[in-house]
Amino acid sequence: MASTDLDLRGPEVITVARSARSLEPVFPTGKGDTKAPTSKDRLRDQIPGSSKPRRQNRLMPQTEEVFISYAHDTPENAQKVLELSNRLRSEGVDCVLDQYEEAPPEGWPRWMDKKIRDAKFVLMICTEVYYRRVMGEEKEGQGLGVRWEGNLVYQHLYNDGAMNTRFIPVLLENAHSKFIPTPVGGATRYSLAASAGYDSLYKRLIGQPQAAPKPPLGTIKPLPERAVKTDVKMLITSPINIDLWNEAKWRAVFFMFAEGLPPSIGFGFRNGNAGRQIFKEWHAGYGSNDELELIRLSIVEGPIPGLYDGYTVNIGPNLDEQAKLAKKAGTFNDGDMFVSINRLQRMPAENSSGHLETFKKLYKQYKTYWLMPAGLSKDGGKLQPFTDLAIRKGEIFLRQSDEIGTHDIDRVVFPKNAEEAAMVKKDPGWNPVKKWTFGKN
Repeated sequence: MASTDLDLRGPEVITVARSARSLEPVFPTGKGDTKAPTSKDRLRDQIPGSSKPRRQNRLMPQTEEVFISYAHDTPENAQKVLELSNRLRSEGVDCVLDQYEEAPPEGWPRWMDKKIRDAKFVLMICTEVYYRRVMGEEKEGQGLGVRWEGNLVYQHLYNDGAMNTRFIPVLLENAHSKFIPTPVGGATRYSLAASAGYDSLYKRLIGQPQAAPKPPLGTIKPLPERAVKTDVKMLITSPINIDLWNEAKWRAVFFMFAEGLPPSIGFGFRNGNAGRQIFKEWHAGYGSNDELELIRLSIVEGPIPGLYDGYTVNIGPNLDEQAKLAKKAGTFNDGDMFVSINRLQRMPAENSSGHLETFKKLYKQYKTYWLMPAGLSKDGGKLQPFTDLAIRKGEIFLRQSDEIGTHDIDRVVFPKNAEEAAMVKKDPGWNPVKKWTFGKN
């Protein structure tokens, strides 16, 4: 029996159980002699007219006996086993031990088979030699009796359907826990190194386990019905003042770089004064350093159906941070709704001139950037940055269009239909409205 193939939870059990029969060419019948199996032995456990072994339903124990299985490894261990058996018998446990027998008339294998089959419990004295012999790791010709017992243990465990209630690992020393055979590795083990271990084993054998008594099952406690939420709240949250943005006319995105400083990204407004007012309101609401990251800025690159090549800049509220604040304040709960208002700007690819790549490279280096407004000339050819209104930020979402799913917050960069796509081409700065259910998106 190879221990590496043994798994009581899988089909290997069948292989191991059947291989136990394949180890029957010779086995001891007494002390020092062997006998070949008879045809009756080979036909045992087979269905008449069939060559396939059948799995038997294990009979209930026929006696109150407790069989002790062990290895004659040392005289000291054999004496300890005898003392254990004698003590149990003196305290009312009907122990069966080979040391009480001289030569059973039916031979040792059949005697052991019957005793294991009929025993109420089988105590497995786990030592190093016992482990090797049970697991089939002993040298050829040594420990035949114990190896036969090991085969029987496997067979009866298999017949029990791996629901082991009879085979009990017993340790003479605490260090012997590593010698517990694999099939019973998960069973409760008892160490005789201390008197408490013997007491626990004794209680198990006489039917007085140490487990706490189970109280009677009570009645189900009635619970109040959960109220159906009928007052769903809706919070409109956004840094976008729609009227002011419409007046400002956002028409451009620009980048600024200075040696030794974080990069800058800015919005160019046709109406510079309205653009300045937008950032003044942001300074009043978020400060010159948006520490809570309540303003969310993303840049989405890659093709978008219906739109020209380029990238889209998405500015709006950071709903994750807004949700944290709302929960902390106790003003919103699961099931309530946010209404998010964003503003988008689609920038054609031919206008990028590599500045976006430079911005991403510097942002990766500094992990911070400046966001600022600027005024555009009427023809859009000149730009005046308003650096006094710059806001320092640490978070920006640099994304690709093919990674954005249906319920993604950046899904708004995709036009809903051909009509909206045509509108974007005509006016690349637009403000979609998105509803988000609090706690679900």
